[in-house]
Amino acid sequence: MQARPTPLDSLSTTGRPQEIVLIGASLAHLEFMAQLRAKPLTQARVTLVSADARLLPDNRLADVLSGDAALAACHIGLQDLAQACGVNWERDKVARLDLPSQRVTLAGGRTLRFDWLSLSPRCWDDRRPVDKHIAGALDHGLFTHPMEHFLALWPRVLDLNPRGNLRIAVLGGAQAGAEIAFAIKRRLPQASLTWVIGSGASAEQAPQESVVDAALEAALKALDITVLHDHAVAVNHGSVRLACGASLVCDVPIVAERLGPPQWLRDSGLLPAQAVDAAAAEGVSPVDAWSRCSEHPQVFLAAEADNALGHNLVASVHGTALRAASTPHGNPWRGLFQSPGVLLQWEAAPLRSALQRWAKAAHDHKLLSRYQSGQALPQATADPAAEAAQPDDARQTHDAR
Repeated sequence: MQARPTPLDSLSTTGRPQEIVLIGASLAHLEFMAQLRAKPLTQARVTLVSADARLLPDNRLADVLSGDAALAACHIGLQDLAQACGVNWERDKVARLDLPSQRVTLAGGRTLRFDWLSLSPRCWDDRRPVDKHIAGALDHGLFTHPMEHFLALWPRVLDLNPRGNLRIAVLGGAQAGAEIAFAIKRRLPQASLTWVIGSGASAEQAPQESVVDAALEAALKALDITVLHDHAVAVNHGSVRLACGASLVCDVPIVAERLGPPQWLRDSGLLPAQAVDAAAAEGVSPVDAWSRCSEHPQVFLAAEADNALGHNLVASVHGTALRAASTPHGNPWRGLFQSPGVLLQWEAAPLRSALQRWAKAAHDHKLLSRYQSGQALPQATADPAAEAAQPDDARQTHDAR
């Protein structure tokens, strides 16, 4: 089965190009921009909207936390890339999405009209749904998403105890939570580290979500990481309360759960009613095989690394056949270098884990070179940590102290 969208009026008949608006930076959006650099799309004008000037790929977060890679070496500068690809870049947040008029209003007041709209999974940045199920998470938890805010605060966590004798709990996050636990333990071997497996989304979901591959759990325990088959229900100053009623003493509670859809997306009517309170960043709204919203085919909701998105946006402009989404939701890297359930690069075996980290570093360098323009980013005049951190982030670090 093939999808062939009805072509819109082209530049030759209307005198104006079609408008493609990308909300949020993702690898799928960057891949589309790289395609435009190689082959410009003359019938359309592309605009990228992102509040952050830099992008850190999902699979580099653990490398930065472990100390295996410097943050500056992993960042992709969006402004330089956009300019190199002929893409307009708006450094702003979205305030309103009006589907009937096909317009996006930015927080700064600017309005963008779109013929085709693509939403990155990184648009999901509302922490309130998590706080609803884990009381006190907003006040005392350190959220891993958005990653830029988390990494701005990470150096302050390292400064809490020079010897690294911290009690750290990673709450949920599925396999990504396990990888974060591995990375932190590598950076802070003296820390007392606990991974609470279950999600705080609901007590009913906990039994299913707490199922972890035995090999993965064995690898965690081999590195002295405690695994608790439970889920957090509250975060207080210095402790995490579990569903079983026990309290876990904790200096730094790291909330690895996915966040909820932002208010502007809730108000737009794009999401079905049953998904409004969902905290997952991907798959919230029903999409077809081509990552288009089922009820609004002009809106794409592609996965973080869906390489078919660029083809489908170009095909939508031309009215040609679309291509099925090429990548499953999640991090495709994890399926390449792991035995069943075990992230080999964090294994206790020194030689094999070192070889895996080397292979991953080579893969990531190739990826970054594709998206980096080769121009150095301008030096920030202000402290990037202070620029990226939000008021609630600052309060979290203060509480951790």
